[in-house]
Amino acid sequence: MSPKFAPSRRQVMAGLAALPAAALLRTPAAAQAADVPLGMVLPFSGATGPYGPDMKKAAELVVKQVNDAGGILGGRKLKLFIEDSETNPTVGVTGTKKLLEVNKVELVGGFWGSPIALAAKPIILAADKVQMVSCAANAVTDGDNKGMVFRFQAKSTSWGPAGAKVMKDIGAKNVVVLAQQNPFVVAMIEPFKAEMEKLGGKVSQVVMYNPDQPSYRSEVEKAFGADPDAVFCLSLLTDFVSIAKEVYRGGFKSKIVSLSIGADAEGKFLQAVGPEVANGIYHIQPAPPLDSPAYKKFVKEMGAPAGTVFLFAGNAHDQICATALAMEHAKSSEAKVWAKSVFEVCNPPGEEVDDVVKGLEMIRAGKKIKFVGAGATCDFDAKGDQINRSFLVQVVKNGKNEMVGVIS
Repeated sequence: MSPKFAPSRRQVMAGLAALPAAALLRTPAAAQAADVPLGMVLPFSGATGPYGPDMKKAAELVVKQVNDAGGILGGRKLKLFIEDSETNPTVGVTGTKKLLEVNKVELVGGFWGSPIALAAKPIILAADKVQMVSCAANAVTDGDNKGMVFRFQAKSTSWGPAGAKVMKDIGAKNVVVLAQQNPFVVAMIEPFKAEMEKLGGKVSQVVMYNPDQPSYRSEVEKAFGADPDAVFCLSLLTDFVSIAKEVYRGGFKSKIVSLSIGADAEGKFLQAVGPEVANGIYHIQPAPPLDSPAYKKFVKEMGAPAGTVFLFAGNAHDQICATALAMEHAKSSEAKVWAKSVFEVCNPPGEEVDDVVKGLEMIRAGKKIKFVGAGATCDFDAKGDQINRSFLVQVVKNGKNEMVGVIS
């Protein structure tokens, strides 16, 4: 443009003032600086409430690390919104809708609890956003998920065989299953029975019960009354507290193998029943790589003593890490775009990295990375299921959890 036709500064300012505010917000500079909204649905009350605070702390830790290092995508900061599921699918769905419709998030993560994740899944997929879960029911990754659902946990069908191996190790051949009726637990039962047969044992009966019953006495008497070698208790915290007390009052002698979400729950089980009731109970849970540098570093960052076992906080940490890295790799915060990059930054080949800030720097430098998380190695199959998970076996002795070993 020649000087003769160049507009004056006053004319430019007048022209800008006449533009709608929305048009100004869409300028490249403004878009570049916009926050990247991420959401999580976590439990802070109910049966799974003990795990919410540490998951929240772990997710916020990653957000701070990324933002302190300059953010992603040329300086955009992550902004985390968290809703309480109250361990209730209806409440979880309400929180999910708020995250999607009000906070406009590109990720809805967290999801401790299969019923909550399953209830929220169709809403998230209809909005073309990514769902990341820390729950186990196989149904979460079944069906057409558009490549936008990722499980940061072992599938339910993997838990059953792990429980059978514990039964073999403690010498239990004739066993009973006592299980809560929910999709997470039900999927464990048949694989458990199959593995027991393979290992030379048998399941003599399966006793089911509903969540939040006023009493579990009749189910306990049915499961333990035949005096099996052991009972595999597939329970959550609130029901297992009642079940364990009924077993103790009834004087039953069968060994108990349970899930850590029932027989530990960040120490809440022991607080509720006391050491005498809890003594001798074995429990299992998919575990983080306890001896890995990534996990040890995470424990330190969480401000916890060395050797602390965080069963779910590492999963929340890894969800935010994988999201930030995938967005940077895809050069986009649009869920349909960056979801494909989760496989690119988490699965081999690539240079292993367990630090999200370093990983972002490597991606910007054009390097192929393979993210190794605090909760797991973070390898995914085509359905979005995390593979190569291990299970930690513990037993309650003298009012404390003692590590027995790790099962692959």
